Amino acid sequence: MAMTPPTRAQLLAQAAAQLSAVPTPQPRAEAEFLLAAVLGLTRTRLLAFAREPVDAQDEQKFWSYVEQKKAGVPVAYITGETDFCGLTLRSDARALAPRPETEELAQYCANLFERGADPAVLDVCTGSGCLALALAARFPRAQVTGVDLSPEALALAAENARLTQLQDRVQWLQSDLFENVSGTFDLIVSNPPYIPTADIAALSAEVQHEPRLALDGGADGLDLVRRIVSVAADYLTPYGTLALEIGLGEAPAVCALFDARLWEGGVKKDFAGVDRFVFARRKF
Repeated sequence: MAMTPPTRAQLLAQAAAQLSAVPTPQPRAEAEFLLAAVLGLTRTRLLAFAREPVDAQDEQKFWSYVEQKKAGVPVAYITGETDFCGLTLRSDARALAPRPETEELAQYCANLFERGADPAVLDVCTGSGCLALALAARFPRAQVTGVDLSPEALALAAENARLTQLQDRVQWLQSDLFENVSGTFDLIVSNPPYIPTADIAALSAEVQHEPRLALDGGADGLDLVRRIVSVAADYLTPYGTLALEIGLGEAPAVCALFDARLWEGGVKKDFAGVDRFVFARRKF
């Protein structure tokens, strides 16, 4: 006698129970993301038709996803894609999985310019290319350059440019920060490595799957931030802006790096109320 295939609701309940035991922060939501990805549905449609059965092939794939999640693999790496500022991007272990906070950074940066503007933008430590591509999509006339030390990350960024049909709008450059960069920019944006080296081992299993090069900010987390701030003015147009994503509790030390004779600006909070972004405008 053939067994009745499980429903979506049954699989979600079972998976959420397994993920709760790991534990993970949002076991039910993560189960929904994984099953929606397997079935090619939005979470809304998945839940609206939760009594629909799931065939054996999709069930097998779903449980393989759940096992990876139990091992700490980020959801974006499991499904191979993530949404960022309305763009669907490929995501894998070549670069950090884009965070919601970095979407906030992209929005803050976009608000610096009028619609229809044509800013020259440099994205330092571009990783998956998410910031560069989000700004290129927002400003079709912008000149956008993304740089990264990692050739693997740049290959992923180039794939994402093709996936989003923005390949003609962004230039990719392998560079140790500004080493191979020339010209000046209206905006320099960066989400650099900012985690203190000693803190990395204690981070979540998900973070342990991400490239260390994109995480490790040195003894106090600010090695690359210092290097960026020390030379950024040379690559900015007069009154251009440097925008940085930083770690928890780092804002006072980062703000102290800026010479008040040359810079003006301040700190912006993320949705969680954390001092997460530093915006500094060159005074002249």
